[in-house]
Amino acid sequence: MFLPALIIAVLIICLYWALRLRSAPAGTRRSMSIFVLLLVFATAGVLACLDSLNRSNYGENQTPILIVMATDLSLSMGAVPDPHSRGKVPTRLKRAKKVVLSILNGIDAAGASMMMGITGFTAKSETILAWDDNISQLDEVINYVLTPGLLTEPGSDLGEALAGAVPLFDNLPQEYRKRDTKKYLILVSDGEETVKKGDISKALGELRTRGVNIIALQAGLFDTPEGLPVYDELGRFQGFDEIAGQIYTVPDAKTMKLVSGNDAGKGLYVRAEDPGAAKKMSRFMGVKVAADLSSSPLYVALVLLLLVLSIAMLLAFE
Repeated sequence: MFLPALIIAVLIICLYWALRLRSAPAGTRRSMSIFVLLLVFATAGVLACLDSLNRSNYGENQTPILIVMATDLSLSMGAVPDPHSRGKVPTRLKRAKKVVLSILNGIDAAGASMMMGITGFTAKSETILAWDDNISQLDEVINYVLTPGLLTEPGSDLGEALAGAVPLFDNLPQEYRKRDTKKYLILVSDGEETVKKGDISKALGELRTRGVNIIALQAGLFDTPEGLPVYDELGRFQGFDEIAGQIYTVPDAKTMKLVSGNDAGKGLYVRAEDPGAAKKMSRFMGVKVAADLSSSPLYVALVLLLLVLSIAMLLAFE
């Protein structure tokens, strides 16, 4: 939306400038119109080309992307650091959801064909949303449905989480069953297991035989204690509640790295608190997030050039 708004603003300024030119000397009108206006529209054209590159990685004939998001909904995913020492920090789950939503927006901006299924897990796994390609619906489910405590059975079992994703990949939408696709499982968790009924190795093997690449998206701070916050009726922090008899919950990187594996081509471990998490995940999936080009030096320089030219047009006739 940024680029179209900028171009409209420039067109309005150009219209204003053209009206001012009507009363200027003929020589000025010719020289300024040919030189400056061509610069303005040439720059806007280059910006439009750069913006379209965000959609050039995928087209209608490219390989569709199929993603299952297996989401830890145990109470520990609602943990935050002490707000008195760290300020207001989102919960672990919200930090992870922000990264996933960035990826979805990037895939959508790239024009890729994408389907997504969402599961939630604690000590067992349940399907929250079967395959869907509606970005608005996916956004709503991720933002508002996925919450710690949604599933009544307590605990956290990564083996069950992985096994719960297998049926979704076995029941792809009809139009994708005989097509080449890129399959990804995004495991969202702090890695802390309190239940170990599921067999992680077996579930990983089943996913690998189905051609599923795995992203272990870990949420949780390692340098700061985090707990389940308790607030009074006025929203003031009162301290931490106990989770399974403990005040603080510690993320487990070892288990999450076990899930992603050692093959960099088939697995990725990334932390939700990493500022570059979305970029690393999108690179692994072969899709540039929409912000990549718009934040590049060339893009920024051209935007500044447009603004300078526009200001120059206004000042030239004051």
